[in-house]
Amino acid sequence: MPQSPQGLHRFPALDGLRGAAALVVLAFHLLQQRDLTALPLAGLAVDFFYTLSGFVIAFAYEQKLRSGRMRLPAFLWVRVERLYPLLLLGTLMGIAPAMLAVAFKGTITYHQVASSSVLALLLLPSYVFPQWDTAYPLNMASWSLTFELVANAIYAIMAPSLTLRRLVQLTFCSAILLIIVAYVNNGVAGGNNQDNFVYGFGRVLYPFFVGVLLFRLRLSWKIDSRTGILLTLALVGLLLAPVHDSGLTSVIYVLVIFPVVVGIGANVQPSAASAKIFRLFGNLSYPIYILQGPILRLGEEMLRHWQLTRPEFYLFTSIEGLVVLVFSYVAFVAYDVPLRSYLTLRYKQKLAIGVIAGP
Repeated sequence: MPQSPQGLHRFPALDGLRGAAALVVLAFHLLQQRDLTALPLAGLAVDFFYTLSGFVIAFAYEQKLRSGRMRLPAFLWVRVERLYPLLLLGTLMGIAPAMLAVAFKGTITYHQVASSSVLALLLLPSYVFPQWDTAYPLNMASWSLTFELVANAIYAIMAPSLTLRRLVQLTFCSAILLIIVAYVNNGVAGGNNQDNFVYGFGRVLYPFFVGVLLFRLRLSWKIDSRTGILLTLALVGLLLAPVHDSGLTSVIYVLVIFPVVVGIGANVQPSAASAKIFRLFGNLSYPIYILQGPILRLGEEMLRHWQLTRPEFYLFTSIEGLVVLVFSYVAFVAYDVPLRSYLTLRYKQKLAIGVIAGP
């Protein structure tokens, strides 16, 4: 998911944790091509992203929002500027196989693809294809970005009057809502499919606002680099654990474990070498997350026509994963960074002439 604003690297261990969670999501989707029950807790990486996001957004923008130096339009502009370029690329990549399905399979129509494309570009759920469960058929990862921006907007609106007491109350109420969502879905889930999309609103609020609360209550510890590495490995182990989720397990992960991990990670002081690696993982986390879907969809199509043995399947998925990593790096360096730099320049130009209000 999204990283801290460019130039802000006060929490390099959080970058490493974000990157590790993105790799877990990649492994989750790769293995699901063979077994839909694989890695039952890996999908909770999204909820971990939300907790990270709340902490980092509060760090970057809270003072500006609370003082009035940044208003809602300017805040939304910088968030869209950060998220949309790669989201656009991932969506366009998803349109391509859909058009091929129209041309060669005839199972869907051009009108359906066009309608779904407009909705996807607007970050709205699509109910155009009743034969598919996903609410975002062109790029399935997009669902979490919708709720990310919803939480961002709610926070920006409330920030000027969000005292610590009100934040604690909001976090407590959102925890109750999360428990209700988990009860209905037999675990923390929702937001990604057509039949559970509405539950995404209840899913995002607690992790995001507990992240904001963690920022408000942060302690100035100094934790060494070794602990940061062990914490990252522990997070990966927790998300990859082959544990059946009875419902309670995922609730404990989101309510307790993820906030503890973020709270500790924010205080890790890594060595220069470790910080460099953490930042690389952090930079690649969002491209890996948002671009993997269309690439893996092509892989799934190949697997439908090939009968692979288990070793051949793991070799194939390893190659798929490598393709995602390489493409994500190239997209980040050659597309995302230059485009966001251009958009930042345009933002500053508009700010200078008073077209938008902000810092």
